[in-house]
Amino acid sequence: MVYLTFFKQEKYLHEKEHKEGLRLLEYAIKEEYGIEKLPKIEKGIHGKPYFIEGGPYFNISHTKGIAVCALGEIEVGIDVEQIRGISESMEKRVLSKEEREWVSGKEREEAFIRLWTLKESYVKATGQGLTMNFSKISFQFLNNKKDGQILCNQKGYCFYQQKIGTDAYLALCLKTTEIPEEMKKLHILF
Repeated sequence: MVYLTFFKQEKYLHEKEHKEGLRLLEYAIKEEYGIEKLPKIEKGIHGKPYFIEGGPYFNISHTKGIAVCALGEIEVGIDVEQIRGISESMEKRVLSKEEREWVSGKEREEAFIRLWTLKESYVKATGQGLTMNFSKISFQFLNNKKDGQILCNQKGYCFYQQKIGTDAYLALCLKTTEIPEEMKKLHILF
C-alpha cells in the first residue's frame, strides 16, 4: 500500500521530513498489519532500510511538505520530488542519451523530475542506492497519460507514477511484473 501525507513546513528541514515519513510508516504498518509499535529499523550496505525482526518490505521518501511510504510483501522503492530547476550537467550525469532527447522536447524540469523519481524508486527497491550510475537506467513512456505504460531497461521490476498536486511527482517501483491495482491507490492523511 502507498500512504501519503502533507504537512506544514516553514523552511526545508530534512529531519522534520524524515520524522514525518517514519510517522506515516508507523501509521501504515498499524493499518495494514495491526502492528501497534514501529519495529526496529536497520539499514543495509547502501542504506536501504528494513525491519530487523523481518516483516513487510517498506520504503519512505519525502520532499518539502510531502511524505510518502510504500509497504508490501515484495521489494519496494518509492520516491517523491517537487519539480524544480536543474542544471545541464545534472541532466548529462543522470539521463541516458534517449532520455535527454525526450526531455528536450518536453517541459524540461517536469520531464527530468519524472525520470529522476523513477530512477530513485528503482535504486531504492534494489537496495543499490546512489551507488548505481543513474544514466545506465533508462525509461521510456509509451504515452503521457496518467496510467501510461512505463518501460525500463532494468528487467524484473515494474513502475507506477503519479503527479501530486501541480508541482510534485511520486514514483513507485516493485520487484514484480505488474503493479497491483491496490498499490496505485494513495491513502492520503492530513
